[in-house]
Amino acid sequence: MEGPRTLEVSLSSYGYHMEIDVKKDDCERERTPHWHLCDRRSRLGSITAYGLWIKKPRVDRVIMREAEMLTSRYSSEIKQTYEYNRLYGAD
Repeated sequence: MEGPRTLEVSLSSYGYHMEIDVKKDDCERERTPHWHLCDRRSRLGSITAYGLWIKKPRVDRVIMREAEMLTSRYSSEIKQTYEYNRLYGAD
């Protein structure tokens, strides 16, 4: 088996990025496909592949809108990668 798949996309020039869970347990526990808005140090919020915020971050609205736009653009990849990691992700 090739191990977990990653999906990480940078936001334009803000020092933020979006990343998906890679651990099997995380994907199994949190069944709705989603990814996280992160800065260099930590996860700030999470949004589902369907565009609904699970945990709203305390960041500027412009950053949130870009995260929402990226979520819409990568929705299929988020769902596929999340399901793959639920089955074959890291222990």
